[in-house]
Amino acid sequence: MTGISKKAVIELSKKGSRLFRAGQLEDAEKVYQEAKELDPENPYVLSGLGDVYRKLNRFEESGAQYDEVLKTDPTNIFALRGAGDARRGMKFPLQAIPYWLRYLEINEKDSHVMVRIADAYHKLDDSVNAIDFYEQSLAIKPYDPFALLGLGNVYYAQHNDEKALACFEKLLSKNTSHNVVLMTMIGNIYRRRKEFDRAMDYYEMALELDPKNNFALFGMGDCFRGKLNMERAVYWWDKILDQEPENQSLWTRVGDALLSLDRIDDAIHHYNASLKVDHDLYAMLGLAKAAQKKGDYDHACHYCEQALEVDKDNKRALEELARICDEAGYADRAQQARDRIA
Repeated sequence: MTGISKKAVIELSKKGSRLFRAGQLEDAEKVYQEAKELDPENPYVLSGLGDVYRKLNRFEESGAQYDEVLKTDPTNIFALRGAGDARRGMKFPLQAIPYWLRYLEINEKDSHVMVRIADAYHKLDDSVNAIDFYEQSLAIKPYDPFALLGLGNVYYAQHNDEKALACFEKLLSKNTSHNVVLMTMIGNIYRRRKEFDRAMDYYEMALELDPKNNFALFGMGDCFRGKLNMERAVYWWDKILDQEPENQSLWTRVGDALLSLDRIDDAIHHYNASLKVDHDLYAMLGLAKAAQKKGDYDHACHYCEQALEVDKDNKRALEELARICDEAGYADRAQQARDRIA
């Protein structure tokens, strides 16, 4: 290559880098491609092109550029990190990890890459290695939000509430960017421990920041359910249904809560809304119970039979049918249902 060509590649590489930093990715790609035509093996050009493709979510093309660099320079830290990031983008965490580990052999204090490795292990359900790398990252940056959140998530999944709370509350004390997520997760932990008042404190804080947050709304409702205050549970859950009319399981759940309050017509409305989304055994059985409460035993039996048309041997539906028939005085039909269970 002539001196003029080398100079042209350097200038094009610098221009590509400027365009990349400015977010002009398509223009940066063209400039890097022009440089690559002059010098197909230039590591700066290939890495720059890899960065552009990665930002454009063209991860396979991105990985190919970094791999070309690593063929001639296996310890190139930019290519090692980029190659791992490209595999992460391709959703191949197992392939990403070796690149990042090789990168850390050279740049051993990069806590961000440690978190990426930990995240990859977490996705692979390898909690031991995930915890190890999150802790390595936190030894360097004790309040790294991604490491604290990731480590807390691992402990949360393990139901290790004390350690999860330690991570989340430490992050919440210093970081404002994840407030709503953290507040709802902390609330979930206290709710799981049946510490409902403490849980609601965190859900309320989350709802002050995001009044439509469905995780916090659901948590509030479930806390009131745990406190046996079904009226308030329905109040909070209905707020979710205003936003999620296709949330079938919640329509049925609220229907059950309303039925326990003897708000029969409201319960029927919710069960029918559930069935508009799709068939639901529990909504059908809810309608059967609602009809029974109204003394309409024929309709109650009819709803049980409708449920059994979809799942003819369902024990719950057969037991419900037998119970309703007993109350209605339909002794033969009750016995037939019990015989089907046997």
